[in-house]
Amino acid sequence: MSFIPVMMYLVGLAVFGFIYWLLDGIEKIFVGTGLAVAGDTYDILLYLWLGIIVVYVLFGGIWVIRSYNERDNIGGMY
Repeated sequence: MSFIPVMMYLVGLAVFGFIYWLLDGIEKIFVGTGLAVAGDTYDILLYLWLGIIVVYVLFGGIWVIRSYNERDNIGGMY
């Protein structure tokens, strides 16, 4: 059984985590200087970001599970 699909999924999660860490640091700088104003645009972008993460977690998990049912993996059904 290959661990490559799981590693690809975990690398994707790590990329999302790094981007979140980077953008969170930039946001704190803007809030500290008083340049950031929370409003409708901020809320929409926050919902968009969370939606992207939820879609990746759900469909990425399904992709990882289905990748083990392919013929190139030992014990695959299709």
